[in-house]
Amino acid sequence: MTDWLYQIRIVVTSALSTDLRSMGTSTSAQEVTEIAKKYDMRAVCTYDAFKAYCEEAEANGLEGYSLYNWTKATLDNPAKREKHQKSFAFYRDNDQIYSKDVAEALYEDLLVLNSPNILEVKIIDSNPKNNPQPPQ
Repeated sequence: MTDWLYQIRIVVTSALSTDLRSMGTSTSAQEVTEIAKKYDMRAVCTYDAFKAYCEEAEANGLEGYSLYNWTKATLDNPAKREKHQKSFAFYRDNDQIYSKDVAEALYEDLLVLNSPNILEVKIIDSNPKNNPQPPQ
């Protein structure tokens, strides 16, 4: 049996996204940040991660950045850009996935907030059969 690793993702309101991305001081942003710190994590905006990936690829040459075209097209699409600006994943240092027990505890803590600014909380496993795969 394979031990999958997990990631927690949240979808938030535009207001909370702006606050989280700018290290704002709203109650909701502070609560999310404190929960992340409890697990030695940080909430990373998907849009910002995509943007950083593209900037790195452009600085270093596109060879070796197989997802550059897909990622750049996503950033250039207004509807997808808006969607990804409201989406956050929790990273532990640079690790985007972590053990199930840590993921489940983080997930439960976020649910307990019952914040109207958190529209969705998801737990994702690393099993490729359960997740869309990036384009080849």
